[in-house]
Amino acid sequence: MLDWLRRSADRLAESPVAFHWLRKLPEWNFRETKRRIAAVRDALGRPRVLDCGCGTAEFAGLFAPELYLGVDVHPGYVAAARRRHPRHRFEVADLRTWPGSEGGFDLVLVNGVLHHLDDAAALELLATARRQLAPGGTLLVIEDVHQDESSPITRLIHGLDHGHHIRDAARWNALVSGVLPIVRAETYASGWCPYHLMLCRGV
Repeated sequence: MLDWLRRSADRLAESPVAFHWLRKLPEWNFRETKRRIAAVRDALGRPRVLDCGCGTAEFAGLFAPELYLGVDVHPGYVAAARRRHPRHRFEVADLRTWPGSEGGFDLVLVNGVLHHLDDAAALELLATARRQLAPGGTLLVIEDVHQDESSPITRLIHGLDHGHHIRDAARWNALVSGVLPIVRAETYASGWCPYHLMLCRGV
């Protein structure tokens, strides 16, 4: 039964509209995540932002259009993002190999991307994220986190997730700190979903 539900969820995730609402509803409109991203934004002033794996651009509205670039590998998601935020900039690219504009961003956001990737691919993407940081820039990573004490609803949501590499907090910290030092880490609830946040500073 769970395998059938997972296959159905994976098929739905191929639709930008379905993907958008599949993520939005169980997380209560991402209120807690948006609050945390906005706090980092405000601490940086008016940062130049790279949104890695922007999807349908749920978080683009938190940033000034002229300072924002969203990149995603899925053309349909990027098309939906452009319709939702016509003044923001978006590109279709695989971030593991994307050359980008090295050193051009004060804030690089990696939100809900790495749990789709194994360790090797995740490190490739994080290496790209680091290269895109301006000197002293900020890398903000937010990912679904495995917890042994998760509720049945959370376990079901994770079981249906399109990404199959949801790590626990210790594994997330070890992965990300291999690329940049973590200056703050926090696990929090976003609706029914637990997340792990890691804030890193570039050199």
